[in-house]
Amino acid sequence: MAKKAGKNKKIGWGVVGSTSWSEHTFAPAIEQAKGAELRAVLASTRAKAADFCQRHGISGGYHRLEDFVADPSIDAVWIGGPTHMHKDHAVAALKAGKHVLCEKPMAISPADCRAMMRAAKQARRKLQVAYNTRHSPRIQQLQKDWKAGRYGKPVHGRAHMYYPYPVKIGGWHSREKQVGSWVFNDIGTHLIDHLRWFLGDAKKVMAAHKSSPSWDYRTPDHVAAMIAFKNGSVGTLTASTGLAPGRSRLEFYADNGFIIIDNGLLGEEGTVTTGLKGGKERTVKLPFSPTYRLQVEAFDGHIASRAPYPLKPEDGLENVKLISQARGW
Repeated sequence: MAKKAGKNKKIGWGVVGSTSWSEHTFAPAIEQAKGAELRAVLASTRAKAADFCQRHGISGGYHRLEDFVADPSIDAVWIGGPTHMHKDHAVAALKAGKHVLCEKPMAISPADCRAMMRAAKQARRKLQVAYNTRHSPRIQQLQKDWKAGRYGKPVHGRAHMYYPYPVKIGGWHSREKQVGSWVFNDIGTHLIDHLRWFLGDAKKVMAAHKSSPSWDYRTPDHVAAMIAFKNGSVGTLTASTGLAPGRSRLEFYADNGFIIIDNGLLGEEGTVTTGLKGGKERTVKLPFSPTYRLQVEAFDGHIASRAPYPLKPEDGLENVKLISQARGW
């Protein structure tokens, strides 16, 4: 079992995945975070594990899950592997006494999410989902103002992001049952979380149009969807993994004002425009925010001192429920 982190003890991290986002984003975020230390990796082969260890100056390279979760130097695991493997990786890590930060979406199905949550409860370990926009300090403050009623009663939220992959990647991303509908589980899951963060609990997906105009996989790369929320508001989203990017955008409209976040999602630089009925619009710069590093530090604090984390495992479950409705299975 992993030891409880002491006040001055660095929290040891292991990452699942040795390429792509684990290589260029997750591992550097751990290396840059205060109070965190990268110690191990789980790769698909022994050679890939060795290469990752050499690049990052660590010794804990594994290609077998049981050996990885048994490493006593690991306190927390960042799961960055294929979506259909999230549940098995998380449950194994939790049973071994590790805390788990799981990449979005939480899992393929609501049933898998619930299995992960049961394992965390039984192991008395932390389980959270990695929606990094929730760690942007400026957007956190906007959300607090919105929820406090500064802009009035919520009416409509709109979320848009086109994030084109530069090449055809194939593999598990192109297999519907493994990726869980590509555009939903890659981009759409972030947008659903943004809408839920501001608009609250959702009732159901009212409509969803799915297509594959860019990559011709048997899983959609473009979606437009509408979600009904319990407070009477409605959310709409458009997402793509192939179309020209344009500008990512979040818009929230209430009966007394609005918030528009332009090109500022996932920690990127952008602008924020706000306005109240009868008043002047105000646009300010939204600076770059190292949301991945802040996410690690927030999770470290959550482990070490029970500091609050800006979402709950239930948020991951509710997100996957909506994805399941939208994709139709």
